Amino acid sequence: MVEKLLKEEDGKLYVKRMKLLDEGELKMLGPQTVEVLKEVAKERSYPKDLSKKLDMHEQKVYYHIGKLRDAGLVEVYDKRMVGGAQCKFYRPTSEAFGFQLTDDWRRAKMESFDAPEEVLNFFSEFVDGGTFNGSVVVGSPKQHGPFMTSARDGHYAVQLGIFLGNFCSLENRYVVKLDTEVKAEDAVDRHLMLIGGPITNTVSMDLNEDLEVKFDWERTWKIVSGRTGNAYREENIGIVAKVREGDRVRVLLSGLDHKGTKSCIIGVTQQHEKVLEGFEPGEDFYRVIKGLDLDGDGKTDDIEVLE
Repeated sequence: MVEKLLKEEDGKLYVKRMKLLDEGELKMLGPQTVEVLKEVAKERSYPKDLSKKLDMHEQKVYYHIGKLRDAGLVEVYDKRMVGGAQCKFYRPTSEAFGFQLTDDWRRAKMESFDAPEEVLNFFSEFVDGGTFNGSVVVGSPKQHGPFMTSARDGHYAVQLGIFLGNFCSLENRYVVKLDTEVKAEDAVDRHLMLIGGPITNTVSMDLNEDLEVKFDWERTWKIVSGRTGNAYREENIGIVAKVREGDRVRVLLSGLDHKGTKSCIIGVTQQHEKVLEGFEPGEDFYRVIKGLDLDGDGKTDDIEVLE
């Protein structure tokens, strides 16, 4: 059961996701189990690393992690090779845990957006702790790059920003960058959301070569899937992808044309339960999206997941 925990300070409201524990879950939270949970909350980690940090035998750490997993308080969010072995990295399933003494509730003075679980999981690295952690990269509106094109899809990031703003706040910095700025500053040390394909976004072009579903412009522009072998050429088709580069995450919302990018944005912000179905934390994720015009007004208003 997940609720919102509100705090008012200096006239401002702050929100945190809190899971209410039942009596059985409370009983199993001994001091050492809580210690492991607190350490996982500080920094996503794996049992062997936790053992060193807590000066606790590794088998004991596995024991407490097992208890926390059984109670639904931690989950695996990534799997990586460390020192030649695959390690499971854990994170808490909520930002806070608590219990209630009675079933009495007071009506709140304001209503808040209840972020769907699939959205929180997909963007987990970007909204860690309720604050946006990363950069949104849009193509420059000036002619640039090897194809000397100007971006026409950067404004679609506004739709994504309003959507994400429902469940995270901003750091005290400017989070939107042009692709030319990222290239000039070599500012790739953050998690990145890339809006637009390699025709107009040169950062997307750098990422494209390593994608399993990618853009291909050898003869004609198309999207080619290394998973199914299919090729897509319609301008209203795009890719929604989440991949890892080292310890950083890249989310790609990109179309063959600006119409395809719009289709991806609509998919993530309005049809996320369909687009993000099957997403598994720690694994590369791809969806090929096709925009649809259901009301016949010439504008994309719905989407279809092709793969």
